[in-house]
Amino acid sequence: MKRICTTLLALLLATAAGAFAQQFDPNAYRELADSSAPQTIAPGTRITVKNWTQYRRFMPTWMQIAYSGKLHFHVGDTPDYTVEVAPTGNYQMPKAMRQDTEKYAGQTRLVPAAQTGGYTWQGYQAGVPFPNPAEPDKAVKIMYDAWAGYYVPFLIHEFSKNWETDSFGNVTPVETDDSFYRLMHLSDPPYPQHLPDAGGNIFANRFVELSPEQARYTTSLELIAQDPTRMTEEYVFLPSLRRSLRLSSASRCTPILGTDYLADDTDWKPAFFKPDYYGEKKLLTAVADPATAYTVDSRLNYVGGDYKAGAAFPGWPKPGHNHWEVRDYYIINMKPLPSLGQGYCYQQRIFYVDKQTLYPTMIENYDRNDRIYHIEWLIAAPIDFQGERTMIARAFAFSLGMDMQNSHASPDIGYDLKFDKQAPGEYLESGIYTPGGLARVMK
Repeated sequence: MKRICTTLLALLLATAAGAFAQQFDPNAYRELADSSAPQTIAPGTRITVKNWTQYRRFMPTWMQIAYSGKLHFHVGDTPDYTVEVAPTGNYQMPKAMRQDTEKYAGQTRLVPAAQTGGYTWQGYQAGVPFPNPAEPDKAVKIMYDAWAGYYVPFLIHEFSKNWETDSFGNVTPVETDDSFYRLMHLSDPPYPQHLPDAGGNIFANRFVELSPEQARYTTSLELIAQDPTRMTEEYVFLPSLRRSLRLSSASRCTPILGTDYLADDTDWKPAFFKPDYYGEKKLLTAVADPATAYTVDSRLNYVGGDYKAGAAFPGWPKPGHNHWEVRDYYIINMKPLPSLGQGYCYQQRIFYVDKQTLYPTMIENYDRNDRIYHIEWLIAAPIDFQGERTMIARAFAFSLGMDMQNSHASPDIGYDLKFDKQAPGEYLESGIYTPGGLARVMK
């Protein structure tokens, strides 16, 4: 009997391993469609599980896996999963960012960082640090553009509705209050380039849990230093204790507020990675419908947003409400340096960096055994900002963190989007993005 049980267990483990066999392969990225190639996907094309292989060279690796059906979360064979291709949009950065890029072009330099084994920067003022990145060190320049070269005003504030989905298809609604601050190297007049209370931090991210009720007011704060060699400071406010706790720098592989986003998914530091350049590719990109984006009801534009159990791929954008474009991307592989420690959560990190917005809208993370692990996917919508039609990618209309190994997903939509002084005054108070300001959520 013991031998039978042992054999059965071995078969179950082998079956599980066989169902999850996607290993890291650099050639899978190099073989994607080059941006210079004449082939493309014509507007009006409809892609389904029946014809997707014709277009696989225009799909990031995670999407090919989703279409293949090899993992638990997969693209379904229903109309909700149809991809409708539209013409490619032009989403140039806001005017102030373009002007600063031109004004300070050529001033940013890469400098070896002995303490991490990677590169730090010098001379950066504002705008895109490395416009038109080229060799030498092209991959490193793209990495820095993806870290600080995309456009962020002083404050992006929005609420989010999340439908946490487990491997059995069960859905748990979660709501959060999300604030993203840029405190240094700003291109957002009338704000100065560096805010006087920045404290050496270029970014601050603040997430407040609003529901479920038992977790209400639990708050996570990330302070991301302007110095790329300094680890991010992580804090959490626990309402049950009415106090804030500083987390260990080793906590960068822990989940944020119980979601499928790890701390280092949102606050990684470039000096701790050695990137490889995999080319400039043209890939299918989801774009949210500007007519309904950033509203509460926009969650119904995504599979599973009705909180019903059993979605094949939670968060897949439904046709008719969203569309897809073929857009140019830089692809880099962010490989962690030994200075991050042997216990770091990822072995390879593939960043798909939109060439125009410079935001990494899709990221694939591989575990220490080079198996696909977490994916991150962000969908934004064209908006009117400071008199221009643009896309501020960090202002998510939809985002997804998915654990592909443990079949758990955290899709969510952002709503009630506000920038700078559009936001209520409480989000603009000095010190709100500091550890001392965390307790203000209880007032």
